[in-house]
Amino acid sequence: MISQEIKEMWNELKHVYLLNTTQIRIMFFVLLGGFLILLLKLWAYYITDSMALKSDALESLINILTGSFALFSLFFGNRPADKNHPYGHGKIEYFSAFFEGGLILLASILIVYEGFEKLYLGIHLKEITEGLFINFIAGSINGIMGYILILKGKKYNSQALQADGHHIMTDFYTTISIFLGLLIVYFTDIVWLDPVIAILMGFYLMYTGITIMIKSTNSLLDTENYEIIHKIIDAINDIDEPTIITAHATRVMVSGNFCHIDIHFVVPEYLTVIEANTMIHDFEVKVLKKANLKGEFHAHADPCKQNYCRICRIRNCPIRVDEYQESQPLTYSQATSWPKEDKDRIIL
Repeated sequence: MISQEIKEMWNELKHVYLLNTTQIRIMFFVLLGGFLILLLKLWAYYITDSMALKSDALESLINILTGSFALFSLFFGNRPADKNHPYGHGKIEYFSAFFEGGLILLASILIVYEGFEKLYLGIHLKEITEGLFINFIAGSINGIMGYILILKGKKYNSQALQADGHHIMTDFYTTISIFLGLLIVYFTDIVWLDPVIAILMGFYLMYTGITIMIKSTNSLLDTENYEIIHKIIDAINDIDEPTIITAHATRVMVSGNFCHIDIHFVVPEYLTVIEANTMIHDFEVKVLKKANLKGEFHAHADPCKQNYCRICRIRNCPIRVDEYQESQPLTYSQATSWPKEDKDRIIL
């Protein structure tokens, strides 16, 4: 029994790899690059004894740890839905992002603490020129990798890739800031600037880590996703389908790169159940393609009740009671609103 479950899981993982080969290879090469960058930054710290460069190397170590977790989330999160996980495994990416934010926060606290400790105990910098040059090369490689990760994360709608990319870009920005700050130390011999730069970097990383944790928590709690709902609304407005008079009660739950969309479509009440069902299913496919989303609709057909004649574009409607005046594009407030009769059906 257990061996059969292991075999099934192994087959699922192989299937996930075949479907997400590009993403997984990207993360694998980013991890290899991360090891190289960490070695360069540790070398730069060793030959300078700079607190600022040490903090930069510490962040690169966190990049490797979080990148490893992100790689795991790509394997696990893209497994297909099963009996125990009917909505799939995609939310593991949000745990990955939360874990990453927590590590960034922990690193920032350590950096700030050691920075103040250095100020108190005294600063003794060694050869700084060579160390700055090495650290700048490492930071430049980081910047290129982070930019690629963000682009690929948006392309594949992967929050784990994007979070890791933003983290690496943060490392790049801080490396540049440290490089400029230590140049000032080199030319002015104001050595106390070294721990001060590290402390400022620590506070910046603290803000970054908290922001990532809040964003991933909101995703885990299915906070309203404005970006995806706007994509759905734009797609509905762009597709010419007169029998979809309007929509409301739109909700979206995102699991990895897969969207579960709840929506109520208002359709002409003279349609049969089969006609309304067929028309709505065809419309859903068009909306997903137009919005460039992976997902599924859970749609409810509401009868028009002859309340929308003034905006209904159906010609020769057999039940029209008012003349057509003008069509109205679906707005965000309309798409997410709940009519009273729908609210009354909700049991709390």
